[in-house]
Amino acid sequence: MRPASLIYNPAAGRHKLAARVPALLEVLGASGFAAQALPTSAPGHATLLARERTAAGDEVVFAFGGDGTVREAAAGLLDSSTALGILPGGTTNVLARALRLPLDPLAVARAAGGLRKVPLDVGLCASPEGNRPFLMMVSCGLDAWLLETLDPRWKRTLGRIGIGLQGLAAWWRYGYPEIEIEAGGQRFTASLVAACNIHLYGGSYRIAPAARSDDGRLELVLFHGKTRAATLAFALALTLGKHVTRRDVRILPIDGEIRIKLPAGTCAQIDGDAFGGCRELTLSIAPEKLQVLAP
Repeated sequence: MRPASLIYNPAAGRHKLAARVPALLEVLGASGFAAQALPTSAPGHATLLARERTAAGDEVVFAFGGDGTVREAAAGLLDSSTALGILPGGTTNVLARALRLPLDPLAVARAAGGLRKVPLDVGLCASPEGNRPFLMMVSCGLDAWLLETLDPRWKRTLGRIGIGLQGLAAWWRYGYPEIEIEAGGQRFTASLVAACNIHLYGGSYRIAPAARSDDGRLELVLFHGKTRAATLAFALALTLGKHVTRRDVRILPIDGEIRIKLPAGTCAQIDGDAFGGCRELTLSIAPEKLQVLAP
């Protein structure tokens, strides 16, 4: 049997996950993994648990929860040979979608024994408040401000519908301050900026179609619109995959660092979690790749 552990967030998604853990352990056992269950109790706990398990010699650490739990577990596996296994249990599960994993955690557990270890770039977000890794993206603008002001009870009760309803309120109140960006030897301004390690955003929306999670670079998406009408049009175009043709959108690959200066009234989000209180960010790709189980 292959040594493993299952880290899970009991409060992820719209339903409690603890009740599903025994079935997952049984299926993982049938797939060849001797896994023990480890619940998280606070933000950052998944990182500590993952670091402990890689030191103990686990071959795979499975993260059962949303993208936040997956990112935290991955942070504890950096600079190790332990692979990350993703068991989707959150509201949107964007990284699982990008890796073409089933969205049913039991289906992933059944297939786990036959999944490959594939390399995944890990982004680094450096700021005066500290350094944080990211797997999917860092963005600044209306979406980050929504996450900063989001009432988590809406998300827990209504899922993506609750996020959408609060998003309408944020869209109406947001002031569209100008964000400064320096990347690839050029300077830009935008009302929304996203540095993407994967092509998906907010679920199944292909915000950066050319982005690859193993090419050692980030795709920089810039939106220049400053009105509610322009933002609504951009959002509708994004859902249809037509935003790349808009004159107020620019997408370009960046091999080096991306520096972002945030004015008052803006904030950042990292892999779907708000990261407020910072005015300057430096984004890059870590030299080491993370190993992830994927088809």
